[in-house]
Amino acid sequence: MSALSSFTGTAMAGSWPMARVMAGMSVVPVAHAIDLAFFFPDNASARHDALIAETRRHLGGCIAAVEMAMRLSFDHAPDIAAALDRWPEPLVWPTVRAQPTLLGPGLLAHMQMRAGVTLMLRQFGEADLERPGEADGGLPSADDPDLGEAVSALALAEGRWLMLGGEDRPMRPDLPAEHYAELVWTVAACLAAVAQRTMPDAGDALLGAFERSGWALLTDHDEAAGPIAQADRLVRRMGDRADSLELVGAALDQRRFLLFTALAARRLRLDSVQVTDMLVLGPLSDVALLCRALGGSDSDYRHLLIALRPVRPALSDIAIVAEAERYHELSDGDVDLAIGALRTPAAFRAKLDHLRAVCPA
Repeated sequence: MSALSSFTGTAMAGSWPMARVMAGMSVVPVAHAIDLAFFFPDNASARHDALIAETRRHLGGCIAAVEMAMRLSFDHAPDIAAALDRWPEPLVWPTVRAQPTLLGPGLLAHMQMRAGVTLMLRQFGEADLERPGEADGGLPSADDPDLGEAVSALALAEGRWLMLGGEDRPMRPDLPAEHYAELVWTVAACLAAVAQRTMPDAGDALLGAFERSGWALLTDHDEAAGPIAQADRLVRRMGDRADSLELVGAALDQRRFLLFTALAARRLRLDSVQVTDMLVLGPLSDVALLCRALGGSDSDYRHLLIALRPVRPALSDIAIVAEAERYHELSDGDVDLAIGALRTPAAFRAKLDHLRAVCPA
């Protein structure tokens, strides 16, 4: 990459700290742009310490779990297993920390979203005392004869994300298939690089063995085990009952965040991962858009912003008042148009946004 490389459009949006600084520029020294972005940060998109720490925990934990599984998969190549046994301590997470460019933007963005969800889940059960009502608001419970199994499965999946531990504590890598595949091949490459140093004559046999183990891990992967997928499953099991707008509000009041996002996504005919990402990482204009599309009043929007404070610590009382004033000015026509655009494929939207950014009107 040239020191004068240009970053415009979707290549930098939401991923690089210099995105705001470089908007509208055609050529700028990359190092200078990074310095400017860090010294003059955009508070609306700043990553706070809790989110950074949680992201590293998810990333390191999933890497540790995949490394452990891959080390155990070499029963078909005992010589490789023996070579890796010379380094019993984890190898991949230290390698990734030293070479973070091994991580693709999609995987890192997903891990940030997982981290944001975890911060939201830590307030589970802390009901909104300002909005009293039924204890459960009509939400399904583990005692429900029809939905109890799905409720318990969601709680167990959420519990895995909430388990305490350091960055090197294994965490079940319940990722979408595309992100899990990137993680598997990243781990395979890191371990293969180490094995090659002790087996310089192994040649293609070593690469073939790592490929075989990688495909075995991918075959056994269950992307439906994650809590976002489990929340979707619960909402599907609820049937027509899930279409109640009151239930959406009850889920938010009871701080049942993933159930709230799954119910909202069903009502808006959007993907629940997309809705979750907009709520925890998107600009506040996205949050306002979702709330208005759900029929939320000014008061509902203020309560939603208060609920999102674990992932948006900059939302002070004064900031919430200011955002509520902007929310009041949203027109239903603009909201309908924006939600309709969100229902189109993500790749299409990304390319269209890129063209709008780099081409004159």
